[in-house]
Amino acid sequence: MDPLRQIQIFNSFGSCNRVSIFIILLATQCSSVKIRARPLIPNSPFLSIWNAPTELCTNRIGTQLDLSLFHFVGSTLKTSTQQNITIFYEDRLGCYPYKDESTGETFNGGIPQLCPMEHHLKKARDDINFYIPSDEEVGLTVIDWENWRPIWIRNWGSKDTYREESVEFVQQRDLSLSETQATMIAKMEFEAAAKSLMLETLTLGKSMKPNRLWGYYLFPDCYNYNYNQNPQNYIGTCSDAEIARNNELNWLWEESTALYPSIYLETALRSSKNAPLFVRNRVQEAIRVSNTNKLTQPLPVFVYTRPVFTDFYTEYLSQDDLVNTIGECAALGVSGVVIWGDLTLTQSETTCMSLDIYLRRTLNPYIINVTMAAKICSQVLCQDLGACARKNWDSSDYLHLNPESFVIQTTGNGKYVVQGQPTFQDLQQLMENFHCRCYAGHRCKPAVNINDISYINVCISEDICIGSLPYHKSSSEARSFTCPPKTWLSPVFPVSPCPSPSTHSSPSPVSPHPPLPPFPLSQCLPIRGGWWVLTSPWLRNAPVSAQGLPARDPRTHPWASFTVFLTVFSNCL
Repeated sequence: MDPLRQIQIFNSFGSCNRVSIFIILLATQCSSVKIRARPLIPNSPFLSIWNAPTELCTNRIGTQLDLSLFHFVGSTLKTSTQQNITIFYEDRLGCYPYKDESTGETFNGGIPQLCPMEHHLKKARDDINFYIPSDEEVGLTVIDWENWRPIWIRNWGSKDTYREESVEFVQQRDLSLSETQATMIAKMEFEAAAKSLMLETLTLGKSMKPNRLWGYYLFPDCYNYNYNQNPQNYIGTCSDAEIARNNELNWLWEESTALYPSIYLETALRSSKNAPLFVRNRVQEAIRVSNTNKLTQPLPVFVYTRPVFTDFYTEYLSQDDLVNTIGECAALGVSGVVIWGDLTLTQSETTCMSLDIYLRRTLNPYIINVTMAAKICSQVLCQDLGACARKNWDSSDYLHLNPESFVIQTTGNGKYVVQGQPTFQDLQQLMENFHCRCYAGHRCKPAVNINDISYINVCISEDICIGSLPYHKSSSEARSFTCPPKTWLSPVFPVSPCPSPSTHSSPSPVSPHPPLPPFPLSQCLPIRGGWWVLTSPWLRNAPVSAQGLPARDPRTHPWASFTVFLTVFSNCL
């Protein structure tokens, strides 16, 4: 892990403190702000979605996996219906033509040219009504057809069989054609049939379930998989040829209502400097495509990722790998990520227990971190009318809570608690490295009066909130105290009554805490630039500062120093 790469904080909070501080809120000008698709869920700039058959673990380990942090949860099982996220594999939607690569068996004609279109659309209608019975429910619908690709030249390797079958189909009808002539005709017929099949299926789905976001998995792709060839010189860029081929698919982008690219990692990219390059360029290409034909209404981009490596499904991504995948997506300003898993995650009691531990120790804390940071940035820079994205998309700036300013710990009853004080430098980094991309149909305010200090009130669920104590500029340079609504305070500690202004200027002494044993870093999870405290009993009974030192007790002095409280109902081993 590169020690120079720091997880940065990107947040802003008003503070009730004896020392007057000025927080300057700078907003980017509307004229320079790009547009992003509206959030699927209001006031949620970055969604985390779970798509795996984890319901199987309930019986196997006798406990419910904690998926409460995910905005949508869906299973990949064929029997699962009426979900917020629905994925249609090759055997679940209509009569998709393909060949089984392992057995060679042909289904529905094998190639797009031989697809029984009328029967396909009839069956697709029945399949859509079966898996998505509601016409009103909002959600994602992903068509996962990977056996062939609609652009002829991209059917290389094992997919070359579709080109061979297409040429043979032409030659069967006219034996006088040369190989070159037959190939040229086959290419035109294949691409026309593939286009028709994909478009008519999308059109049908959108007409039946207009509140769903329809698109194809792994579209767009940029084929930057050459990280094994020369890893020392890998830069991850999408080639001009592949960008041009994606432009040939404008017909698909015009009809889609969402894009679903993929950033699955192999072990060759484990904690590698090449991993963010691989991910960053793929996501940026999807963002480019999302604006190709809809400058004022860009397509939402939901990026598929996995919690394990594709070539070693028993090894989970480390926190460093999560930064290189989910962290990259959040920093680039996409609509969200879909964390996908198959039966290998839930096939036994052992795998279910491993998944349970991974969720509580690694994935869930990171989801809290990045989701909260994205919402804070949206509120500070966009007035909740847009999402933050890197000013320089190819940089290594991330939307994270600063480990030098915050500590995440687990209480005795299994709740997560976050405490800390944001610094002025934290806020400066946010404004220096990120800008606002306004939601389509909204106008971001051109400026924020630097003398106006407002509340920051950010929640990612009913129990996970960050709220700030407000303060306002008076005629002098001192700040007067204003008591915030109780609903804006997190319930980690009992909140004492709001003090009077005179009390604010001279807070009463803080009761000292009992002596504490040395802080054991062995009980923490390392992160770039700091530590997340998750399981240490050292912290369970005492509030601490971001540096792991005893802090003023917020139960008696919530105004003496700004403290963030956040709770998550979760267990941590």
